[in-house]
Parts: sequence; structure tokens; C-alpha cells
Amino acid sequence: MSTTKISPEGKVALVSGANRGIGKAIAISFLEKGAKKVYAGARDVATLDGLLSRYPDRLVPTHLDVTDDSSIVKAAETARDVQILVNNAGVLQPGGFFSKDALDAFKIHLDVNVWGLLKLSHAFIEILKKNHPAAIINISSVAGLGNMPMIGSYSATKAAVHSITQGMRGELAPDNILVMGVYPGPIDTDMAKGIDLEKDSPENVASIIIQALKEGEEDVFPDPMSKQVGTGYMTNPKSIEKMFAEYRG
Repeated sequence: MSTTKISPEGKVALVSGANRGIGKAIAISFLEKGAKKVYAGARDVATLDGLLSRYPDRLVPTHLDVTDDSSIVKAAETARDVQILVNNAGVLQPGGFFSKDALDAFKIHLDVNVWGLLKLSHAFIEILKKNHPAAIINISSVAGLGNMPMIGSYSATKAAVHSITQGMRGELAPDNILVMGVYPGPIDTDMAKGIDLEKDSPENVASIIIQALKEGEEDVFPDPMSKQVGTGYMTNPKSIEKMFAEYRG
């Protein structure tokens, strides 16, 4: 496994879904901690104008739609100096596996949360290998450690991200690339506004991710709920399944 520890100071990062929520907070945290440059990925670069006005010399608005192959290819052609890839872009649609729109929702979740992450990682892997020390940070979810029926297909795709992260870690061990899985609980973002649970702030999550990067941590549980779930998952996974089964919406 990787022993790579990376300070953001002087490094170049690309963050997908950087225009709001956790992605925006991560981009800001990198810049505040001295990153040389942050490519901020968003489907609509105009939504990055506020960030650009704050960090005009180090933030690079980057058109990036992880469901659009040509967008990914162009981003990789442009951002040849990336050392830290943050796979943050994601979608969440409510509903279980037998809800009215379950199949359509599952496809949307797969296209963004799984295929988008994998395609973006493929596009940047040789760049990361060349620009060592390097890291891939995959934003999963506590819902990927136990399925919540009220967000069934989202949970399933975040479980896939968990497994992909483990596979990447093993595959890239000889290259000494840090592969970090991040497992937030409910965070106060637009994505989670319909979830009636106590929420932590995106800024706190981003701060903990940056610290974990410095320490070379592979599994990060960045908020109070995720810390509790992480402990339960490591000791008694069935308890997490049973707990989450109660979240039916």
C-alpha cells in the first residue's frame, strides 16, 4: 500500500464538481493551503466566476462534464500538470429499487458516480504517474458502506466507488500513488437538502481531507456520523446494514 504523504502547498490539483458543495470547499481549501494551481471542473464554467474573482491567478475554470467523453479528454489535454485528482462530481436522486423511476435513477447514478469517476481517472492516470508524488481522492459516502433504502441506487453506486477505490489502491501500489476513499455522512449541501438528518459543513469536510492527505490516510471519515459508521463498519458491518435499513424515507 501507498506510504505517500502530500502537502497541498505548491501542488496542482483538479477537482470535479468544484462549483458547489464539498467540491467547492475542497478547491478553496487547496488554494488556502498554498496549492500552486487548482483546475476547478464544472459543467457550466460561469458558475465558477465567484471563485475565479477570489483566486484569479491560481484557479483555472475547466469545463468538465464527467458524462461527456470529449469533455474529459479535453480536460486531460489541458491539465497536464495535475498531481492530485479529486473525483468529487456526483448526483443523488431519492428513491428505492422499487420506486417509480428506479431504473432511470440507477442509470443516472451509474453514469455520473461510477462511469464518470472511472473515465476521469483513466484519462489522468498517466499524468499522475508522471507527476509523482500524486494522489487520487474518491468521494464515496457512508451510504456506500450500507444501503439506505430511501436512496437505494445512490447507495449502490457509492458502494461501487468504495470497491473501485480499493481496486485502484492495490493496482497503483507499485507506483506509490495515494488512493484515498472519503466517506462523508450528511453534509450541508444542495445535494443533501432533502435529507432530514443533522449535517456537517462542507468546509469542515474539506479541512479534514486536506489533513488526511498530508498524513497519507487511505480511508477518511470526515464528520461525526461518518466516524461512528466507520467504526461500526470496521468492527461489525451487519450492524451498519441493519441501522441503515431503517432509513426508508
